[in-house]
Amino acid sequence: MQNQKKKMLLIKFPYWLGIGADALWAVALFFPSIYGNLIGDPEFVPDFQTRQILSIAGVLMTGWTLLLWWAVRKPIERRGVILLTAVPVVSGLVIIELISLFNGNALPVWIIVKSIFLVIFMITSYILSGTKK
Repeated sequence: MQNQKKKMLLIKFPYWLGIGADALWAVALFFPSIYGNLIGDPEFVPDFQTRQILSIAGVLMTGWTLLLWWAVRKPIERRGVILLTAVPVVSGLVIIELISLFNGNALPVWIIVKSIFLVIFMITSYILSGTKK
């Protein structure tokens, strides 16, 4: 019984990490000053078009946050959500940040490292949720 509780904790942990990260970024995408601090540019002041793009991203991030919250309630049955979150969503963000890094922007290094760990945790959760005992 104790092993089942530990296993469920390991399965749910990446969901909660994703929920927390997505919620933080959703708020940041709606509030440019927070976004600027997260990307390492506290002087970030977007024009109207950039604010529109950030708002669209914020709506989508809010939706994904709620999707993860829904999935964590039944993580075994809804395990596909964590795999879709790992690939293509978080993996895609890693690729975007790597492109930024290779173009001379060293600021996203912490985002890349965090996201790689998140992908590993999420794939581990997916695998664990498909195993017996």
